[in-house]
Amino acid sequence: MADNNSLLQRLVKPHVSVQKDRNDFPTAMQQMGFTSVFDIVRLSKAAFARQLALYSDANADVAYDNAMKYAALISRLYREYQTSSGTLQQLAQRSGVSSLVSLGATYQRMFNENWDEFTKVGAIAANDSPVAYLTELRRFSLQLEATSEDPKRLLMDQRRPDLKDLLISQESTFTPRPMLEIVTQVLESHLRTYLDGNLPDKSKSTYQVLAERSYPFELPYNFYHHQCQLGLADNKPRLGELNYRASLLLPIKQVAVNDYGQLQQPALQAQRLLCGLSPQQQQLLLAPPVFSHFYLTRSNLINGWQNPLTAYLRPHTTPSRCYLLLSGQPDDVVATPLADAPTNQGGSKTVVSLTFRKDDKTVPASIDLSSNVPDLTGTGWLINRLHAAIDKPIVVHFQAATLPTPTEQEYTARFDLITATGTVEQPVRLARQRFAFTLDEQYRLTTTEKNFFKGAYGVEVTSDAPVQQLTLLTDFMQHTGLTAEQVEQLVARRSFAVRLSPNCPYLQPTPNRIDLLTGSFPNHYGACYVNGIGPGAELSDNAPETAPETDLSDESDHAIGLERIASGDNTQWRLTKTSLDRLDRLQRMIRLQRWSGIPFAGLDTLICSAMRAEGESNLGMELNANTLRALGVYRYLNQRYSIEPEEFAALLHDLSPNASGKDAVPLFDQVFNHVQLFDTPLILDQTPIDLTTLDAATQKTLLQLCAGLGVQPTEDSLLLIARQTEKHVGALKRDLPTVSSLYRQARIARLFGHSVEELLALAGLLGGSSYKTALASGRLSATTADANPDILDVLMQLDWAFAWLKDSQQTVTQVLQRLGIDAPPNPEEQENDQQIRLAEQAPLPDELRARLTTLQSDTRRSLATEAQVNALGLPLQEDGKRKRGEINWFQLLIEHHLITADGLLSGLDRTLTLTDEPVAWLQADVAQALKGLGLAQPVKDACADRLVKFLLDVHDRQAQLLEGLFQETAKLAPDCCRAVIHWAWATPYSILQQALKTPLPQALIEDYQRVARHAEIARELRLSNSALRLFAINPMWLGGAAYEEGSNSMPSLSDLYLLERFSHWFHSQSQSEDHVLSYFSCANPAKAQLKNKALRQLASETADAALARLLNWPQAQVAELTSSLPDKRATSMAQVDWVRRCQAACQASGLAARTLLQATALGEQSDLLAWKAVGEGVMAAHSNAAPSRDNG
Repeated sequence: MADNNSLLQRLVKPHVSVQKDRNDFPTAMQQMGFTSVFDIVRLSKAAFARQLALYSDANADVAYDNAMKYAALISRLYREYQTSSGTLQQLAQRSGVSSLVSLGATYQRMFNENWDEFTKVGAIAANDSPVAYLTELRRFSLQLEATSEDPKRLLMDQRRPDLKDLLISQESTFTPRPMLEIVTQVLESHLRTYLDGNLPDKSKSTYQVLAERSYPFELPYNFYHHQCQLGLADNKPRLGELNYRASLLLPIKQVAVNDYGQLQQPALQAQRLLCGLSPQQQQLLLAPPVFSHFYLTRSNLINGWQNPLTAYLRPHTTPSRCYLLLSGQPDDVVATPLADAPTNQGGSKTVVSLTFRKDDKTVPASIDLSSNVPDLTGTGWLINRLHAAIDKPIVVHFQAATLPTPTEQEYTARFDLITATGTVEQPVRLARQRFAFTLDEQYRLTTTEKNFFKGAYGVEVTSDAPVQQLTLLTDFMQHTGLTAEQVEQLVARRSFAVRLSPNCPYLQPTPNRIDLLTGSFPNHYGACYVNGIGPGAELSDNAPETAPETDLSDESDHAIGLERIASGDNTQWRLTKTSLDRLDRLQRMIRLQRWSGIPFAGLDTLICSAMRAEGESNLGMELNANTLRALGVYRYLNQRYSIEPEEFAALLHDLSPNASGKDAVPLFDQVFNHVQLFDTPLILDQTPIDLTTLDAATQKTLLQLCAGLGVQPTEDSLLLIARQTEKHVGALKRDLPTVSSLYRQARIARLFGHSVEELLALAGLLGGSSYKTALASGRLSATTADANPDILDVLMQLDWAFAWLKDSQQTVTQVLQRLGIDAPPNPEEQENDQQIRLAEQAPLPDELRARLTTLQSDTRRSLATEAQVNALGLPLQEDGKRKRGEINWFQLLIEHHLITADGLLSGLDRTLTLTDEPVAWLQADVAQALKGLGLAQPVKDACADRLVKFLLDVHDRQAQLLEGLFQETAKLAPDCCRAVIHWAWATPYSILQQALKTPLPQALIEDYQRVARHAEIARELRLSNSALRLFAINPMWLGGAAYEEGSNSMPSLSDLYLLERFSHWFHSQSQSEDHVLSYFSCANPAKAQLKNKALRQLASETADAALARLLNWPQAQVAELTSSLPDKRATSMAQVDWVRRCQAACQASGLAARTLLQATALGEQSDLLAWKAVGEGVMAAHSNAAPSRDNG
């Protein structure tokens, strides 16, 4: 050591004596691994002193100072040596004359620098390069780590395990990398290490595992869905909205269908995509419930048990009540007598036989069920006995009739019990409660139920760690990531306790000691979903006994609560009245709130309103596809119109009379009692509202409703929606259903910025009375492919319709007038199946009636007469050799259908062609008429010329009658007259024929009004004669087969829309009209040009190229879209409009056409590969639109 490290020995003077268990300085250096003074100076003085003190008592300060001096001296000597090596570097070869001349004095010749030993400026090996900085930084970090032995410290190899294996290259040194990419890479490497050690996940990708896991609550995470969410943020159309923008069909059929929003997936999928949740998140939320609402043990059945009250189902009404036990349930459940429907029959009990099962083993048993009052003072009735609303509520009492004792444990049985109201003839089901029975003294969780807690809460349920542990607030918050305040919001307790509006009294029967005006609990508002259908039970083993004075309150308040419990000197909080089912609902609600960002109270009101709007389709109040549809439509409308969650919830069900929190005001009072305009507020006291006899109280109620809804007490405003409510909801009362229906219609009208009259008129136009029923009732349909459109579908269709009216600068009234539809229709009138009533022909104004009378007289004067024909000087006899006879030229023209007996030109009834050529067809018809006459050919030719000239004059006179009529009254260009008349399903001949009748016929008036409506459309849309003729002759080139049927107006809404889109397309581009119209001929070649695959392919490519030029869009993009059409090309204006809408969607989102189609094909069954394709396409479009910047 002394020989090899003499310099280290000289740093300090050697000690004369060394204490026991201590070392001298050289030995300490050896034990510390230091072999050079440079090892010492790499540490700070303090760090060196701290390490040296562990081995030796030598003077660390002196040693460090001396080491620093030696290190500086050695460095200086080394640099001097490096710069004076004596090697001459030849910088360049010299030639020519310059090589004969001495170089003279240069820096290199004078100082003889060895430049080969130095690096260039900016090189990665330079001592000021990023590599040197990173190396020193990592070395310094490792030195700091060595100064501490704390086991909790995070070492560099854990934080950046990639650094030690990082390959130093030009790319890795100077290529900027986003910080997020580095973090993701490090996290993924750790996760990959964990997955490789877990055999079931070893073959899966990281993203697949993240999508499959459900705990912690940040999972499941679909990376590609997140890419779509980020790439389509801000003002871009999002997933789901793209489906509507690229919808193949639009709501212009004038029938109640749900085609809008459908391309490759049904509209229901588009609405689910709008909610912003990934398929895995949706699957977790919609997973079938694992638990029952009630678990009854052997003791419960032997001692007797009664179900808690269900008054919270309809707290603001007092309905009748009974319970049903439906047949056909598992476990061989049979009720005697049958309890499938309500009854008025007598009987004290219903005997239920059922089978307890364990694997393949069965044990029969029977249970007596009876309906009774809670104190069991009655004799009992059949469970399905319908009880009128009384002061005491009705419950179901369970009592075992025969209950065997099995030799093994874990025998269970289950059945559902339905709570119903209404009448015996027309029952209404309110709720479904699931009951589970066990023959054991304690219910044991099944493997499936234990796996639920492991997957959802990350809790292993064992005898040492029971599920009751989750009810402790600290544990619950730890596993869910909630704060104490968020838990209070979740269960609507303490600071967020529920308050009922005093203007909407609680009408359910309650115990005498409960104040009727304060009878609202979290299962009425704020926490309805998490409390569910079944009241909870105490899961905690050490729950305190309930005080007697709170028993009555607990009969009504069965909602989850918060309770402080004392344990010695410590206190903690726990959740009370929980259950297994409620723990499931809690985790679903927490996730949904975290993913949606909607406050708990608003979210609960929204989803529960959607559940109640389903009626009997969701008796268990469970999350389903309709819930996600409602959430999706809400988020879409909230983004566009800023509607609040509770306002949207009122569009589906009742206006909320409750609020939670200190300063919150119930929505009912915000609407109707926010400003004190009357001496008393609007109170929902169930009083009928009679619109026929308006007394003072009724008038005051109507004025209060008008003030809250922002409408007027007129026939076209409040009274209009009131009659809709009366027709589709029920008798008008001062109750929640009535005011909610009125609010729903008025709020939707205000949402779109229109009056209620316009709203109902447009809804009737789109789908008839079924759409107006949806607006009045707010009901949701079953989530099936053939379900009728419900309120959510109607809202999306109205959103499109109002947007189109605004874009095309039309009003609802104008559209209805152009379609010949009376608006608004009388709500009391019986409507046809199409739900659209054509307008009754209103009396014509005097000036129009006079103008039609003038038309009659002008028509008579324009007729071709026999005298006029005779005046042509045509030969009266034939001069043929075989037959000679007189010629009646007028009769000849009639017989050959050139004119009618009345003198009308028959050619005015000819089929419309692209161009009018009366001379051509008159010449052909006249030649055919003269063909059989015995006249010399020169004579025939002369006669033909005179007849053609005469008939052409008749044609012009009669045709100009209608041209003048519609030019004068409808401002229609004369050249468009014939095309418009044919478009209106008439001909000039048919109109003039009606004009010959006296007195003025109603048919003539109807023909005129119909043509006038078509003429107004042609004029307002600036349609040319060529365009009108093209689409009138080829109606399939306009709407295609998709809109061929369904309309019952003339013209149809589809014709109006498509012609408006054609006008918009033509007038917004630089191409001539001939180029635009010629496209349709190009896209619809003759059948001979489509007889084989090669010709059809050529036709498609030609049409795609022509359309691409007209759209100023790459042909590849157009072809990507048209390849999905039946003919592989856009053959009609409807399909061209679809391509244009897809083009607009691509431009708004930045997506390519292929990515757009892939995005609209996504659904709940789409795999990760489909989502990956869309996610990468979205991010590629986002990168192209906004180049990424270095954020690392």
